[in-house]
Amino acid sequence: MNQLKSEIKSLRRRNTSRHWYFPESLVLKLLTEESIGHALIESPSFQREEIVRNVFQRGRKIFCILLLVDQVAQVTKFIEGDHLEDERLPFHEQVLVQDMRLEKDTAQDFYEKQWELIAPTFRRGTLNRRFGESIILAFREDRNIGQGSFGKVYETAIDSDHQELGQLFPEKFARKEFSIGRFDPRDNRSTLNHKKELANLALLNHLKHPHIVELLCSYTYDDSHNLLFELADSGNLAGVLGTERLARFASDETLFIALAGLSSAVEHVHDFSERKIDLDLIGCHHDLRPRNILVSGSKFILADFGLSTFKDLSQNSGTPFKVVSDDYLAPECEDWGNKFQAGTVHRSSDIWSFGCILAEVATYMTYGHEGVDRFRQAREYRIRSFLLYHFHEGPERESSAVNDWLAKLEISSTRTCALLVRIVRQTLLMNQAERPKAKEVTWWLRFVSFYEIAATVNHLFCQIQDDDDSLDIFLERIRFDSWRYALGILKPEDNLSRPHISSYDEMSQFDTILGSLTRLRADLKTRLSREKPTQRLDISQLLKLNDELHCFLSQEKKELSREYFNITVMEKEGELFEQIENRTASGSLSHEIRMRANVQHMNNLLVRDSSADIRAMQIDHKSIELRNRFGDHHLGFSNDSKAPRLVWVEWRKYGQHGVDEHVMERLYERTARITSLLSEEKPATFRTLECSGFFNDPSRTAFGLVFDIPWFPGSLEATSLDQVLEVSTDRSSLWPDLDDRFALASSIAASLLEVHSVGWFHKGLNTSNVMFFSEAGGVDHRSIVSPFLVGFNHSRPDEPLGLTSGLSVSALRHYQHPVYLKDGFGFQPEFDYYSLGIILLEIGFWSPIRNLTKGWTGSYEEKRQRLLNDRVPQLRQRMGKEYFEAVNCCIRCEFGESESGSTKRKDLILTFGERVVARLRGCSI
Repeated sequence: MNQLKSEIKSLRRRNTSRHWYFPESLVLKLLTEESIGHALIESPSFQREEIVRNVFQRGRKIFCILLLVDQVAQVTKFIEGDHLEDERLPFHEQVLVQDMRLEKDTAQDFYEKQWELIAPTFRRGTLNRRFGESIILAFREDRNIGQGSFGKVYETAIDSDHQELGQLFPEKFARKEFSIGRFDPRDNRSTLNHKKELANLALLNHLKHPHIVELLCSYTYDDSHNLLFELADSGNLAGVLGTERLARFASDETLFIALAGLSSAVEHVHDFSERKIDLDLIGCHHDLRPRNILVSGSKFILADFGLSTFKDLSQNSGTPFKVVSDDYLAPECEDWGNKFQAGTVHRSSDIWSFGCILAEVATYMTYGHEGVDRFRQAREYRIRSFLLYHFHEGPERESSAVNDWLAKLEISSTRTCALLVRIVRQTLLMNQAERPKAKEVTWWLRFVSFYEIAATVNHLFCQIQDDDDSLDIFLERIRFDSWRYALGILKPEDNLSRPHISSYDEMSQFDTILGSLTRLRADLKTRLSREKPTQRLDISQLLKLNDELHCFLSQEKKELSREYFNITVMEKEGELFEQIENRTASGSLSHEIRMRANVQHMNNLLVRDSSADIRAMQIDHKSIELRNRFGDHHLGFSNDSKAPRLVWVEWRKYGQHGVDEHVMERLYERTARITSLLSEEKPATFRTLECSGFFNDPSRTAFGLVFDIPWFPGSLEATSLDQVLEVSTDRSSLWPDLDDRFALASSIAASLLEVHSVGWFHKGLNTSNVMFFSEAGGVDHRSIVSPFLVGFNHSRPDEPLGLTSGLSVSALRHYQHPVYLKDGFGFQPEFDYYSLGIILLEIGFWSPIRNLTKGWTGSYEEKRQRLLNDRVPQLRQRMGKEYFEAVNCCIRCEFGESESGSTKRKDLILTFGERVVARLRGCSI
């Protein structure tokens, strides 16, 4: 027994408070069944085995205490009283005397010694665990590493021989201590501050946010309240900004991602929401500064919630300013001209402070820690005897020094850092109400993070393409660009504005998208490391990663991505067609792209006046029976070699009788080429009919282009939009539902976008060229949302210098842009957009343009201005803001400069897609 006692006593250690304790794991290792049995050798033999078993299974610590106070024999009293349970420690002295019937001296010795055996082991989430005044903590090290708002912070190490660490608890952690001096008048305040921070942290622990400091546990001991946290391995942001850049922050990308995570933490404090406990609150940190932002690994972690407040959603976020001193305070915190009187602060005050931090980080990226020092000196401002370094010069005065610094920073820094400076400017607005919400700041920071990483991915794509001009690599790069375009990061300056609510969908998946981007970059780097001929081999992983990125897009943005991809791929023109013909493409080359390439190829042949096989597309005009007339078109019946069917006939007039034979031959060839073009298979989104041939009708001095009509099981009825409007204008009961009108407008706009994407103009867009084909009985819901564009008989390919004669029907001049109506002016894409704008206006009012302009006099330009000033603004109330904006854009032709060249044409079409097609699509969803 004496030997066991000696061995246990040799294990005793002192903690940081100079108190003795026994490391639990080492003590328990000594207390085996055999050693316990030897210590109980004097116990009656018939009881010894049972006592040893009970001690070993339930009460080794109690037995150890009795051993150290030389009272091993008293263990039977614990067994008899059913108190042999280590979990019941510590025992009160009164319990030891009355319940265990120990002698008073023995009870006192046991009571005093027990504290050395019950140094607590900690568990995550154990809050406010108390062991009384004589508690002993197994802390082996304590090093002061900082000061919080109301307490000191220590780096503390726990004895691993006492605590089983594993993944549940770190060996080293941060301990924040709130002192409670017995004669200090601030005792009560310190306790209140501890209770408040403890309550705030306990609340925030529910979020499990990776960028909000996690409270591990709390305890009160030796005249101090203590909070335990995981230790940040790199201190705080103030320390990082004051030293050379750490290796982990060597790239700006890592800093942008860290800032985005930190902003998310601020956002979750401001708008606290936890569904598990069904709680929504308004929060405010009140003390945002670099010193309160921990740096762990490559993450920024929000800490120090001693001043934070949380309120019910029904309350205002306004709170009286709690006087603290630092450079990051918002201008509304103190009235400098009135003895620094405290003001009322809101969540917007946190946004100001966060903006100051962003400004310093942007400076650090560009000029290093010396730049951060220079920035602080530049802000130096004296008011009376006070020397201040704030980011403003009083409650209503901007800091010219800060504005000048930001202007210089924006010019000197990288493009991404310049975007960050733009965010800073928004957060440092003097008017609280104009500052963005935390959610918007998070969106912005995630946006620039994506831009920064995507730029590096794009650079790798360019490097590979320089070495490998395969179509597969080209297509995958365009797919990646289409994702960037849909997300808005292809032209970030144009999209870094207040985000639309739908834009939050992708940004909420920030970490997952980051993972896909990182894997895509790694794949490209691996390809570059290979020999050049093998870089394009096995693109399956590249396809998969691009697919992943597109899966994160909302349906609306997937449409934007698809449009960008289709339009951009078409820039490859004849080269794309040749590679398709040679079958050198795979991967992303969908059937839809192949169809577009074929259409574009025929278009190019038409532009170049290449020869065409007239006989291949010509049919006997006697096989076509004309029936109903629709303006310049006819509904007919075909009895050609195909099955008898209804067809649509459009006319291309060639002038008077007696046309020169050579001219007639050229007309035949050109009509054959147009027929070939219009006969190409096209995606359904084109909303055009398929041309099956042409014939010459000398009696009409015109060629008839024959189009197949969608098949219907019953009798078919064809109706133009002009007819529908004419019949139902004054009968609102016949008007389509608003949703159907939105769908109709969206379908027509999308069709025009598709036509332009392959280099084709319509040139005759009006309501008589928007047709509905339905079963007899009138236009119903299904047909109104599925219009077809007709009237391509006078269309031309995209020829900037091509001339087209004016329309013969004066009423249809309403659909032509006034500039185009001038003689000799070549057709431009904007003129089709203007025509679309007039159609959209008619759909919005559900009335023909001739009725909307009835009685108007003056030139067509004057009428256009009247439409813009009178009719178009009324669409806000009738059809909503987005519809109004789309129509206004079309009629004003606000699509940028119209220039020749495929790149400029592409930009124009994409702008039309963004400002008109996407808006209308959003209305129809």
